[in-house]
Amino acid sequence: MSVIGKSVARPDALDKVTGGTGYPVNFSMPGMLHGKLLRSPYPHARIRRIDTRAAEALPGVKAVLTPAEVPQRKFTPVYFVPADTLSATVDLVIMSDTVRFAGQPVAAVAATSVDIAEQALELIEVDYEELPAIFDPEEAMQPGAPQLHEGAEHNIAIAPRFEAGDIEQGFAAADHIFEGDYTTQRVHTCYLEPRVCVAEWSGRGEITINSSMQHLFGLRQKLAYALELPESRVRVIKPPYIGGGFGGKLDIGHLEPIAVLLSRKAGRPVRIEHSRYEDFITTTRNPIRVHMKTGVTKDGLIVARHTKSILDAGAHATHGSTVLQVHGTFVNAGYRVPNYLWEGYAVYTNNMIGGGYRGYGGPQAYFALESQHDEICEALGFDPAEFRKKNSYRQGDPHPLVPGFSLDSYELEEVIDRGMERFGWQDRKPANSDAGVKKRGMGFSLTPFWVSCCVGFPDIYEHSGAIVKLNPDGTADLATAAMDIGSGQITTLLQIAAEELGLSMDQVRMTQAVDTTNVPYDAPTHASRVTYSAGNAVLSAATAAKERLLQVAGIMLEAGPEDLELAAGKVAVKGTPDRSLSVAEVAARAESPFIQVTDQGPAPTTLEEKGTIIGVSSMAPPGNPSPAAAGFVEVEVDTDTGEVKVERVVYTHDIGRVINPSAAEGQVEGAFQQAMGYALMEEIQFDPDSGTCLTGDFLDYKIPTAVEMPRDIDIAFIESMEPTGPFGAKSVAETCVVVPAPAIANAIYNATGARIRELPITPEKVLRALGKL
Repeated sequence: MSVIGKSVARPDALDKVTGGTGYPVNFSMPGMLHGKLLRSPYPHARIRRIDTRAAEALPGVKAVLTPAEVPQRKFTPVYFVPADTLSATVDLVIMSDTVRFAGQPVAAVAATSVDIAEQALELIEVDYEELPAIFDPEEAMQPGAPQLHEGAEHNIAIAPRFEAGDIEQGFAAADHIFEGDYTTQRVHTCYLEPRVCVAEWSGRGEITINSSMQHLFGLRQKLAYALELPESRVRVIKPPYIGGGFGGKLDIGHLEPIAVLLSRKAGRPVRIEHSRYEDFITTTRNPIRVHMKTGVTKDGLIVARHTKSILDAGAHATHGSTVLQVHGTFVNAGYRVPNYLWEGYAVYTNNMIGGGYRGYGGPQAYFALESQHDEICEALGFDPAEFRKKNSYRQGDPHPLVPGFSLDSYELEEVIDRGMERFGWQDRKPANSDAGVKKRGMGFSLTPFWVSCCVGFPDIYEHSGAIVKLNPDGTADLATAAMDIGSGQITTLLQIAAEELGLSMDQVRMTQAVDTTNVPYDAPTHASRVTYSAGNAVLSAATAAKERLLQVAGIMLEAGPEDLELAAGKVAVKGTPDRSLSVAEVAARAESPFIQVTDQGPAPTTLEEKGTIIGVSSMAPPGNPSPAAAGFVEVEVDTDTGEVKVERVVYTHDIGRVINPSAAEGQVEGAFQQAMGYALMEEIQFDPDSGTCLTGDFLDYKIPTAVEMPRDIDIAFIESMEPTGPFGAKSVAETCVVVPAPAIANAIYNATGARIRELPITPEKVLRALGKL
């Protein structure tokens, strides 16, 4: 490999550090207005009356929008499922006269400046009828609780159930049974670029929109559906990159359709940008309470598992119904369990709505699984690593999700063994062994099963496309709808194209003039799918372009395409390197006139060689291979203050061939920072009476900084070579965010002997578990 496996520089790096002109937040249009949203101060209310006359009279105000002027078609905002999907709950409208959470938009203004728009919001009078509110999902399920949505009995949006085998026989065969409750919290994705869009409704009734989002075609579909328009009238522009997403921009927000409707009313483009507070009340990881009961034999074999998961969906189901089902999938499919029953409940409350977040239900599932597995090992004297090996899949086993497929590249045992060796797992002491106030402990966690795309999940879009075009100067352009959300997706896809075309990285570039009218469909940047799924589409398009390149070169060199080889920007006859042409010569010849005028006069070429050398693909991925990850951490716990410090980390991953080592390492390190915050400090807090968010910025919402991060993060990749992946690659994006929280919880137990089953593990919870509060 000349490009694959190399830590090449990102082609957009210089642009980002010198102003980031490609970020959607920096996009503007001539004559653009600025929009702002009026939000309800109440968590549950009915709007009796809205008076906008004073706001409309304010100089500089060009349009005011209320729920009465907005289409009331219900839809799901989630990009990766159909707008009217039957697999999720469809319950959202653009604006409604019923308020279900504090911060819900109830009106909007477009003005010539942000200041004028904000002044206008203060002039809008809204008469609310307050209604009873409910904030706890288990209380919301009780008889007599306020009913938040018509037809949702006991406020249950969806109640999926997964089962296999015979759960009663499984528990009867168990020698030991363990039960526990595991609780995770509501956290924010903390992307740096806020949600922002610029929308224009043209005189022809066509919509053009720029937005900081994770899916080009998803935004087009959901916007058209919500506004009751044909999709062909919506054109979504692809930004060169966005300032982070992490799943938080996987759905259409209120701002895009409202910006469109304001633009139609005002006759000018409208820009809406969230404040940081608005971002905090727009998308979160759903909190889930998990009750898990597991039966094991005396030999350490899991024979039964019964799990009940209650997810707080908030005011609308949005992602909650799909997060819950993915969560349940990993509860059951994470390990080999012959007899299981999982019951899930997505419950409406008057909390803010949930959203996508890296791992999408997996972190909540594996926190419960990996915590309880350590409890089982501690009680029965099993080695935690060997216990997990015994209950995990093996290479060649049937794929847990996709019938007819198998785990062909699956080096889980190597992942565990390599991690144990690098970490020094053999030095782990029994729980609460250290004397003194500050105690050290080691913890371990596993992501034994994950995905590289969405093949196998019901009603989720999963296909990709790409266009690769060679230019007469020997360079290549790649066009794809795959979004770069800050993780280096552009770089990875360009490396795949460059390797297949025999070019260097500086000879390939990502096309910038891309929108929903000129590239094939691609599913969102989510679910660890871009390297595998979009990468396969890019490889297919590059292969098609390469085949055409060799056909033209064969005519020029008077050789069959099968007798040629392509490398280092040259096409040569195999075994005769002197008979060669540069890629530029071949590409230029393909686009040259049929009859060329030379010094010796007119010289005809051939019609067979003419035409731009181009490759196009549109395809579903060939499978869904599982990566695997193990995480080992060492913590220090101050038993006087409850403070937990993560001292060192060892990560081992089977991700197939590593396309770009430094990018993969960046994924892992960034994931640990997010997951450490999830484990120890992050939580969105609300006023218990009003439902108002109390942690709406980075002053009040604590995330890990360089000060809290461990200095020692050791990362090892096991390259298992997936036969269906582009150059053998699988995925890395989410496995690494799943393992840290349970590993840290397990390490805290090893240090102190105190088991904490609720995230985040704050100093107060540590002291309470130690009996000091």
